[in-house]
Amino acid sequence: MAGLHMLAKPKMPFSLIPAAYVSSALPTLADWEGLWTAWDTVTRGMIPREELLGKPIKLRNACIFYIGHIPTFLDIQLNKTTKTPPTEPSDYASIFERGIDPDVDDPQQCHSHSKIPDEWPPIEQILAYQEKVRERLRGLYGGSPEDIPRDVGRAIWCGFEHECMHLETLLYMLLQSDKTPPPPHTVWPDFEDSANKARAARVPNQWFDIPAQEVTIGMDDPERGTDVNVHYGWDNEKPRRKVKVHAFQAKGRPITIEEVKPNQATDYNPNGYNVNEHPHTNGRSHDTSMPSSYLEHKAIRTVYGLVPLKYALDWPIWASYDELAGCASWMGGRIPTFEETRSIYAYADALKREEAEKKLGKTVPAVNGHLINNGVEETPPTRGTEELVDKGQSDLFIDLDGANVGFHNWLPTSVTGDGSRLCGQGEMGGVWEWTSSPLRKWEGFEPMELYPLYTSKWAAHALGFEVG
Repeated sequence: MAGLHMLAKPKMPFSLIPAAYVSSALPTLADWEGLWTAWDTVTRGMIPREELLGKPIKLRNACIFYIGHIPTFLDIQLNKTTKTPPTEPSDYASIFERGIDPDVDDPQQCHSHSKIPDEWPPIEQILAYQEKVRERLRGLYGGSPEDIPRDVGRAIWCGFEHECMHLETLLYMLLQSDKTPPPPHTVWPDFEDSANKARAARVPNQWFDIPAQEVTIGMDDPERGTDVNVHYGWDNEKPRRKVKVHAFQAKGRPITIEEVKPNQATDYNPNGYNVNEHPHTNGRSHDTSMPSSYLEHKAIRTVYGLVPLKYALDWPIWASYDELAGCASWMGGRIPTFEETRSIYAYADALKREEAEKKLGKTVPAVNGHLINNGVEETPPTRGTEELVDKGQSDLFIDLDGANVGFHNWLPTSVTGDGSRLCGQGEMGGVWEWTSSPLRKWEGFEPMELYPLYTSKWAAHALGFEVG
């Protein structure tokens, strides 16, 4: 009897390899088509029509705003740089240019935003406008991407990253709604099986000594430059600068849901933490599990609905800064600064490259094997670890193989099996990582000319950087 296997090409081919996901400074048309597939999956497949006017987060705009905001924002940036007329209806700019994002503690504090109409345009009209803007963009790719002037390229890049950001905005909004259907055309996860496998793969969360080192932060991207091969960056990513970071210790992986104390007002310890278990800190470490009585009748919101808490214990915790700062303090530690976080990432990357060198060395005959392979001498590589990256690959981008990004999963993934190594950038199980550094202007910071309010509107607020 013959078997029949159904194969399907992924609809959102987001590669994790730098040579593919940043093959050029400008997003390719294929990059755009992949992003639009993801955007349409969420906006057309996960927002019921009757919920378009809903506000899953009351302090933000209605869902329908974001569907109009994305093409309008891109169109505005293209208008600025191509000096051509806006896509009709041109009055969309008055209602879709900027959204509402007030101070959570004091909603009366809110930056300027587009007026909210008494009635939003029909969704069919908004989608027709969206397609016209997409066609406008496709037209700019008619020739070689290298022929696109850098200022126009910046507008295109800005629109691409902006759409990626708001794709995430919509998803965390939709998580707050009980009426959000799961992502279409995806396999329903087996939460119990995944939880059992994660528990079986657990290892102790070790401490790592991060050495004192100088790390490079940011990039150089002259806004009026003309080199189309230079990668684009937001103003808060510039300029490139070096920072000396002291030595410190860090746990190998993120804190998990199970490791967060359910009630810090009592002496109850959910994990049996022992003070001073690590000889160099007063941190507490995982020992025992939460009691079943605490797990009962509790669940985690996901795009697949409510998942019993007992199946999510190995996931990384995601919460507000204040909640996690308190948790870190209770565990005998603290949230790292932005510079310390970058130092962790740099050291984790160095360790991975060192391991890659060792593995590569084991597969190549040593010096005494110089008479094999027709007399061709083969020795272990002596080049620096930085040469392990692909030729021509910028140090701005990392290999994300194995990272929970790019819609390879629609859920967080377990991190409890990663405690024996130092997790680096993108290895947080699919969540962002808080730092304790407030967003402030630094030497050399200049608001970007194309979109000057991107960072400057936040620079006066004590917001912690998030990295991932």
